[in-house]
Amino acid sequence: MASCLFSFCVSIKPSLNKHNNTRQGVQIRSQSFSDEGRPSNNVDANLSVLREKIEVIKMKERLERCCKCENGWNYVGGYDYKLKRNKEMSHFFELVGLICGTLGFTFLTGTVCLCLVSFFLRLIQ
Repeated sequence: MASCLFSFCVSIKPSLNKHNNTRQGVQIRSQSFSDEGRPSNNVDANLSVLREKIEVIKMKERLERCCKCENGWNYVGGYDYKLKRNKEMSHFFELVGLICGTLGFTFLTGTVCLCLVSFFLRLIQ
């Protein structure tokens, strides 16, 4: 799971000559990565494994909470009757509004047609 990380550190210090006495030592560090596609840091690799295990445990707990068998039935514990009732009432009022709107439009167009017919009959006489 975790990859090996080889590290090599070298410190190069210049000789103490009269001309170079103000220079500091230069530090060179090289690393070799055996797996380029995987995370090279052991902590990152272990953290990703830990996250996967936490997700698996959360899924198992969710399934255990949701699917407890009592008397042969598997019910989800949070059914809300009020939500269902409110949804059905909403559909009912939507249907009543549609019916009233259709009837109102029908009566309105019938009244307009009767008015136009009576107007044209008065013009003809």
